[in-house]
Amino acid sequence: MKLSIISGSHRSNSYSFKAAEYLQGLALNSQFTDCEIFDLAEINLPMWDDSLYAGAEKWKPWQQIATQLRSADAVVIISPEWHGMATPAIKNFLLLATQQELGHKPVLLASVSASINGVYPISELRMTATKNNHACLLPDHLIFRNCESLLDAQSQVTDTEFDGRAKHTVSMLAAYAAGLTSVRQQLQSTENNYQYGM
Repeated sequence: MKLSIISGSHRSNSYSFKAAEYLQGLALNSQFTDCEIFDLAEINLPMWDDSLYAGAEKWKPWQQIATQLRSADAVVIISPEWHGMATPAIKNFLLLATQQELGHKPVLLASVSASINGVYPISELRMTATKNNHACLLPDHLIFRNCESLLDAQSQVTDTEFDGRAKHTVSMLAAYAAGLTSVRQQLQSTENNYQYGM
């Protein structure tokens, strides 16, 4: 199975990217055989506008990501908490993603905070992230609190309790990925008639 991880910080060498590398390691030690990280700080996608649908040249980076996402069995979306919100890069990513990329695929939400916070991006994304792309958010999520001490220079977690929970959550993601494969296959013929959520 294939996993795609979206690191949603705008900063280079961010703790969100460290969290992505950590989760990539867990994924490759579980049921996932392939795992790619998309670092939105490095890709720097244009902000959504109508030219996306006309195939404008500026959307080539997005088309490359979209192709990879279509072949993924599951997705992780990581956002740092900035001013109590998910980042503009993550919100823009969700404007670009359709059911072709995320439809009926399990998505694990994760947030990153330099303090004990981190819940607000999760709440925001649970409310707004899935309407038209039909992603299936896992009931569990991860919050990398106190990230500067939680994640070391090698992108490893220093807290054994958090590490155990993260391993369990990645295993859950893999189980959902296997289970939802047949759901996607059954819905392919009818999805285009009802692309947008109510």
